[in-house]
Amino acid sequence: MNLFWIVPDFLIAVLATWLGAGVLARTPRYQVSRVFALLTLLLALWSTAQIGEYLTGADGVRRTLHGCEATAAALLPAALLHLVLAFTQGRRWGRPQRAALILAYALGAVVAVLSLTDRQHPIAVRPPNRSLAGLPGPTVGWLWIGVRACILGLAVWWVWRAWRAEGQQGARRDQLTVLFAAVVCGAVGGVFEIVLPQVGLPDPFGAVLIASGLGLAAYAAIAQRAFLAPGLARRTFFYSLGAGVVTAVYVGLLLGLEKLARRVLDIDAPVVTGLALVLTIALFDPVRQRVRALLDRGLPRRDLAYRRLLRALGDELLTTQRPETAIGPALTQLCRALRIRDAAIFAPGGEPLATFGLRPPATATTGALLVLPLAASDQTFGQLVLGPKRNRLPYSERETDLLANAAAFVATSLQLAERQASQAAALDALTQERAALLAQRDTLAQALSEVAPPAPDPAASTRALHVHALGPLRVERDGEPVRQWGGAKAGTRQAEAVFAFLFDRGERGAAKDEFLDVIWPDVDIEKADLAFHRTLGGLRRTLEPDLKRGSEATAISYHNDRYRLDPALIAWSDVAAFSEQLAAARLAADPAAALAALEEARALYRGDYLDDCPFYGDSEYVEERRTLLRGQFVDLLLALGERYEARDDTPAAAACYREALQTTGDDCLRAEAGLARLGRVNQPGGRVSKAGD
Repeated sequence: MNLFWIVPDFLIAVLATWLGAGVLARTPRYQVSRVFALLTLLLALWSTAQIGEYLTGADGVRRTLHGCEATAAALLPAALLHLVLAFTQGRRWGRPQRAALILAYALGAVVAVLSLTDRQHPIAVRPPNRSLAGLPGPTVGWLWIGVRACILGLAVWWVWRAWRAEGQQGARRDQLTVLFAAVVCGAVGGVFEIVLPQVGLPDPFGAVLIASGLGLAAYAAIAQRAFLAPGLARRTFFYSLGAGVVTAVYVGLLLGLEKLARRVLDIDAPVVTGLALVLTIALFDPVRQRVRALLDRGLPRRDLAYRRLLRALGDELLTTQRPETAIGPALTQLCRALRIRDAAIFAPGGEPLATFGLRPPATATTGALLVLPLAASDQTFGQLVLGPKRNRLPYSERETDLLANAAAFVATSLQLAERQASQAAALDALTQERAALLAQRDTLAQALSEVAPPAPDPAASTRALHVHALGPLRVERDGEPVRQWGGAKAGTRQAEAVFAFLFDRGERGAAKDEFLDVIWPDVDIEKADLAFHRTLGGLRRTLEPDLKRGSEATAISYHNDRYRLDPALIAWSDVAAFSEQLAAARLAADPAAALAALEEARALYRGDYLDDCPFYGDSEYVEERRTLLRGQFVDLLLALGERYEARDDTPAAAACYREALQTTGDDCLRAEAGLARLGRVNQPGGRVSKAGD
């Protein structure tokens, strides 16, 4: 077998999985969707088993896969017949339809069980095959081929009858035309796949026809969704089919690259697949945004505003339609269900909104047998005008109640359409105002960045802060701790994180994207941007209590796309004092002065740098400096221990070494060596004594 011949099977496997899962996930309550999902499941199993048979080299695995393939193939004709009946008959099946479907599934199940129980003797024309009820193997094989061909032919015949009886035009006629083409492609491709391998002729064209029929059947299943407009059904179908084909090409490319990488690199690890998975996750959101922008390009402003409204409501654009577009399909299904010959929906001005039948009523009075008002919330939106039924019988009470519910649905749809149109217009105006505001903000920020630095503020001393960052973050102003960091509309924890970020970065500053990544990682970009600027404004007013206008703020500056904290705002910090004391100890000529400087630095270190700071304290940005300061503190403890050891102050030296071990997690060889030199060990209760006492 040529490798090219498994390409159609691979395409069927991917398309069946993609389309079946997509249709079932979007419309799980509809019978046609569930039956289509069953059909695609069997197709995916059948095609995957065929691919596995070709690729595997183990005879036992090949026989098992052949049994799975035969099982799926036995049930596929019945599943196709089931899809045809669900689409054309709905839930009103007659006895012949029920009997035919039950018989098809029963025969398929029997053959499936036989194929799984004895995988070495399948039901086939060519040996090795199975004899049954005294009939030779070839005869049983041809009989089973004939049964499956009859089931497929019955599916074609039933869909042809429904297509012929539907009429000459309308959305239902289009759907049945597509389903008819799908069933013909699937039936012919299935016959090719059944017959030709039995006579020793491999046939890739049957798989191609089955793949084509699968795509057409997906459109029929999507279009069957309740009250779905034809245009939206076509758009959803083309999106689903295109995405499925792209997925198949993507997966095939990955498999090819994986095989090439293993051959070239001589490794068994899935390197290409792993990297492709990471790349897919990283690029999924940007690609989705790009596709959404391409779909929006060229749309009229009204349609673009409506799409923005749907995004705000959280609806999926490819399967959501405007309420007024559901009126036509709803009227069609209503008339088909009650066998009404002609009907129309009229607006209050008399213009028709939707019609059904060859001769629908031209006005609200001509040809009308029943007229129902379209009313919702004490407002009238028109009339539902119904002609006679095909059997010319009067409308029953139950049918009248159903029609009244339909009229209420239409009225509510028109009312919702009006409200959504007004909301879309308001959202469009809000979007334009926001874009203008952002443009003014950028212009103002650029202008402020070009202004010369202001003269020193005499009142800056009243805003000076004392920052304790070695351990839990504590900031004091005039001896009082700062407890409220944000304003009335800004979270105080988020504002504290912004301050810690700016304090840690110093003159390097931080970009807005870094703040958003740490503090608002799971928030939509536009909402996160708004929250950042609101938090920044609240923090500026906290740092500058006398600030009257935002344009006069100096505590936090913005230059070259980065935000920086004014160094003059920090009067004292334990981090700077810690570094100063370490430097003083290194430069001190007097051992006592050096020891005093080290003890002062030791007292300043209350714990890990920014230990409990919200958001920023748990981010990766703080780890580098936190590790550096922790290492300096350990060096300080070791230096103190050695100095106390030189002065024969054994308890003090041992305490320093043990604190170093505690800080490093018992991973400090110098501290262990120091304790060994002192001959000291830990005793229960924290008592320290010489070894051997």
